[in-house]
Amino acid sequence: MIVVPLGVASATPTAVRHLPAVALWREGSVFLFDCGENAQMRMLQAGIKRSKIECIFISHFDVDHYSGLIGLISTLQLQRRDKPLRIIAPEGIQEYVEWNLKFSGVELGFEIIFIEVAEGTDEARVIDEDDYFVEARALKHRRYCLGYRFQEKDKPGKVDAEKATKLGVTEDQQFKDLKDGQDVTLADGTVVESSDIVGHPRAGDSFAYVTDTEYCPNAVKLALNTNILYHEATFSDSLSDKASETGHSSAKDAARVATEAQTKLLVIGHFSARYTNAHLLLKEAREGFYPAWLANELRPIFTDPTHERGIVKAKVELKDLTKESSGSGNYRKGGSDRRSGGSKNFRPRRNSEGRSNSSSSRGRSGSGGYRSSNRSTRDGSSDKPKDENRWNKDSSNRSRSSYRDQDRF
Repeated sequence: MIVVPLGVASATPTAVRHLPAVALWREGSVFLFDCGENAQMRMLQAGIKRSKIECIFISHFDVDHYSGLIGLISTLQLQRRDKPLRIIAPEGIQEYVEWNLKFSGVELGFEIIFIEVAEGTDEARVIDEDDYFVEARALKHRRYCLGYRFQEKDKPGKVDAEKATKLGVTEDQQFKDLKDGQDVTLADGTVVESSDIVGHPRAGDSFAYVTDTEYCPNAVKLALNTNILYHEATFSDSLSDKASETGHSSAKDAARVATEAQTKLLVIGHFSARYTNAHLLLKEAREGFYPAWLANELRPIFTDPTHERGIVKAKVELKDLTKESSGSGNYRKGGSDRRSGGSKNFRPRRNSEGRSNSSSSRGRSGSGGYRSSNRSTRDGSSDKPKDENRWNKDSSNRSRSSYRDQDRF
């Protein structure tokens, strides 16, 4: 199970954040939670095929959470999709989609199965398959809003093949029946019990999607013992009054839900545009719960890194252009040496042998103004800075992700 945040903004997009959408990859199928504007483009950039979408779950009808839905459906039609698509949302989603398709003159070549949750419903199992189910619960927002829990059903235990063979089990179907929990009767009448051959069932992985809500008991129930909890953190606790007024959570609220639910990993998203640096929210969340990570757009979060790493690979890298580059070392703001004045016509000084002393020559390295480690003073001693290792260490730290240890999960 791989979770990929596609958009982590709230209400309005910014230059570096997109509207809410989270993709869940599982065994080749994709489940999309909310579908904000540009969600389908972010899927392309994340390396996720839109044709693999099985279900789309819409939390509520604030425009930022469903504004990309019609465009995505239209694209699926252009791709000649022929398998059904399930859309789960509060009541009214079918009327909205069908009206837009009719208005646009789009005739679909595939079926849309609408699963609507009537307003006022507190809890419902909206999807129930052989190996997983999805549960929806009402959250506490200004309008009817649903949170979702994707839960794999318990997996069969491991079959002791050596023991089964000694007892006379030889056919593939017999092994399959034993793994499915069925006792097997051999040709001589001997009964081989499944409980003697198969180990204890293994718990399935789980993911909870909780957004646009104040703290409420249903958020805790959705997140109970999950592998990954994706929870909104629209505001910091200093704006708790604003959060309550608008029906949202602070990072502290998200940590409270994670603590009470005993989730294994908290991932916070849905950030207000007022926070250009979301690490303020991450710090607040980690004060109440750990491990907590920021939702970084297009960066996958794994439940089983050993087997899942490399399955989903982003095709682009999101860069925050609002931040100054830190790769210029001792250079002044703007990335040029003060003496050059930023001019392309700056003529570097030349030494007595006629060689240039510019930053591309021996006299100055390209990593921040330190002299070359190969130079020596006249008396033969090296003028290499004593703290050069410290500089190199600091440079690597600046490029370190806020949650680089995520692969350990």
